[in-house]
Amino acid sequence: MKLLESVRAAIIALVANKLRSSLTMLGVIIGVGSIILLIALGSGARAEITRGIQGLGSDLILVVPFKLELGNFNIMEQGSPMLALNKFTPKTVEEIGRALGDRSRVSSEYQRSLYISYGKTRYFGIVIGAGYNEFDVRSVELGRGRFFSKSEEDAGRNVIVIGQTVAEALFPEEDPLGKSINIKGRKFRVVGVQEAKGRTLTFDEDALSWIPSTTAIKLFGTPNPTVIIAKATSTAAVEEEARVVRDLLGEKLATDEFSVITQSDVLGFAQDMTRILTYLLGGVAGISLLVGGIGIMNIMLVSVVERTREVGIRKAVGAKTRDVLLQFLVEAVILSLVGGAIGVLLAVLGALLYESLLHLQAQVTVWTIMLAFFFSMLVGVFFGVYPARKASQLDPIESLRYE
Repeated sequence: MKLLESVRAAIIALVANKLRSSLTMLGVIIGVGSIILLIALGSGARAEITRGIQGLGSDLILVVPFKLELGNFNIMEQGSPMLALNKFTPKTVEEIGRALGDRSRVSSEYQRSLYISYGKTRYFGIVIGAGYNEFDVRSVELGRGRFFSKSEEDAGRNVIVIGQTVAEALFPEEDPLGKSINIKGRKFRVVGVQEAKGRTLTFDEDALSWIPSTTAIKLFGTPNPTVIIAKATSTAAVEEEARVVRDLLGEKLATDEFSVITQSDVLGFAQDMTRILTYLLGGVAGISLLVGGIGIMNIMLVSVVERTREVGIRKAVGAKTRDVLLQFLVEAVILSLVGGAIGVLLAVLGALLYESLLHLQAQVTVWTIMLAFFFSMLVGVFFGVYPARKASQLDPIESLRYE
């Protein structure tokens, strides 16, 4: 019963000082809201990255002509040191195909970031020179038109398949099929438009365009493929076939002249990075919750001084030390819990606003809310103990004399 009386007395005291109570809760509101929202954004980013990587295909093996340091992956810029050290040749592609027992499961890519123009409209995107089997290897879905054929690739025809974003940028009110676009002064006829895939965080998967590999060799001025992609016979066979490719290239190239990457490699790295980012953001938000707790302690100490006479009266009529301690401690916990509840509400609204405006995912989970509530209560107890103890140890006679 004493606990209920303490809760009632604490609520009355807090309601009587609405402005002070609101300002005291502000730090907890910001802290709890920040923890939930930032962890939600980090979790959403991890989910988006995972979805994007898995969308590339769980059976793909990527071979790049340099020692890949994940996090420093930039192979598309003209003049890149990575491109200058490239020792891959069309013969390398043939050898990988023979090692895997099926040349049709291996495709090479020649990648550059270039301006594509139609009339006066220009678009800066990624142009990929690829073999006719590229679309099967990468499981690229076509929205309209067709892919280029083997005969068009062999003849080095100027045909192109563009992504949905490229089509919308260059042909906002026209059908792009059959139209001619310009790349580095050469005309390319649009034969197909990729089916829309959407974004993976900041990377637009619809900003890609494909031209035949033989055409790309002439256009880019290099016979060396930027990336070699192999499609494993099954997801279970990916690691084994990746080992076959590593062994093959290891006999011909130095260890720093190539890397063989599977989806699990990229996925593991991406998840590790986003997990660290989530923890970092949560830690930063936790600091604001700590500051909120200090604010609670400071205000409660002020409250103890202001209510010294009240404490004296309560002790004079029979209240024990633990009763005063409990009342002030309950006040601190109520401030933390109410502030935590408001912080949760604001975080959920912030996550919904983030998703609606930026069209990116934010995952607010039950465990995050429970964790935030637990820490807000812990903050109330931890920072409320000292003021409560100080109030409980006031001398009743001295307190009654206090003005």
